[in-house]
Amino acid sequence: MSSRLHIKYGWLRALVFFFVAMLMGGLIASFIFEGIYRGLFGGTNNGQPSLLFIFISYIINQIGVLACLWIFRKSIDGLPIFSLGLNWKGFTKDAYVGFGVAILTISAGTILMYFGNNLTLHTEKFDLLNTLVATFLFILVAFIEEIVVRGYVLNNLMQSMNRWLALFISALLFSLMHKGNPDITLVAQVNIFIAGILLGVNYIYTKNLWFAIFFHFAWNFFQGVILGYHVSGMSIDSGLFSVSTTGPEEITGGIFGFEGSIFAAILQVIAIISLAIYYEKIYGKRLVNVKSKKVEPTLESENIALED
Repeated sequence: MSSRLHIKYGWLRALVFFFVAMLMGGLIASFIFEGIYRGLFGGTNNGQPSLLFIFISYIINQIGVLACLWIFRKSIDGLPIFSLGLNWKGFTKDAYVGFGVAILTISAGTILMYFGNNLTLHTEKFDLLNTLVATFLFILVAFIEEIVVRGYVLNNLMQSMNRWLALFISALLFSLMHKGNPDITLVAQVNIFIAGILLGVNYIYTKNLWFAIFFHFAWNFFQGVILGYHVSGMSIDSGLFSVSTTGPEEITGGIFGFEGSIFAAILQVIAIISLAIYYEKIYGKRLVNVKSKKVEPTLESENIALED
């Protein structure tokens, strides 16, 4: 680790960064929503902010979070942002696996609900502007949340503890980030925690973000832009389809969307187990216990050399 390090323990760096970044994001979000409440910003006819406004406000909100990330990585960790796991070479397959697993998981859950008479799909009129805005929003969400939670938080936690414990803690923090989402339920909160495990299962073997970024984007995009589910409680209003559900919200996810359903929980757990077995087979033999060798990993090897 760099001699420029000002906070000795990785777990402490991770937690301090997380709460500072969330505080910064929360302050900016409070200002934005106070503006909505006072009528300073435009909304739709029903008084709710438009998707375009959500997109712009999200960018403004995340500027503060990314500023915190840059300061911590450069001034406290003493490493470049790229070292968080943005190397594309050698990880193309992982990215495509993430994309495919996300679509497969949501498709399986949708099919199960459809044949269980819990879900009906309706075709919708295509809205090009909303579709483009939603797509760019989901690209930003996937990239920023992954570089923050997996890239910085999980990365630093793994320097202080067993990688599976680090993954568990990072998933808890990821779930905490979404606690204020609209119409969130207990099942949805648990599912977001499980999603945090699923998004990080590749990272604990590779220290590379592209699996998680592609998975995260495909998960949100396929839910909202294609099938028309609410995404983490947020209505997109740009789907090629829309869904209507019948039955208990624990089964269907209710107004929160697919992420609030028991099917999401079961299918994500299956995906976690399958991916853990797969990545243990692919990457397990390449993992290096850095402490036992008493060497400092280079930036080039940082995507592979992990602490057990």
